[in-house]
Amino acid sequence: MNVDMISVCGADGKLTPIRFRMETENQCTRVVPVLRILHSAPIQYAGVDAIQYLCKALVDDREKLFELRYTLKTHCWSIFRVVY
Repeated sequence: MNVDMISVCGADGKLTPIRFRMETENQCTRVVPVLRILHSAPIQYAGVDAIQYLCKALVDDREKLFELRYTLKTHCWSIFRVVY
């Protein structure tokens, strides 16, 4: 699922996700703040270069673990999966 993302690009080119906007099951838009980035790494899936982020975020006053991906060629952010 593609998401709108606010991120910071450092002087070294490193991207840091800050918060994202996603659509819920009942078609409501929700802003989700990223609390902490646990891991980030460049990956390649199906021949597409991306950066994978494992992040803790706050949804409905509960912490959830998201796997976010940034696709280098299209400059798109997406939620790959919600771990818990």
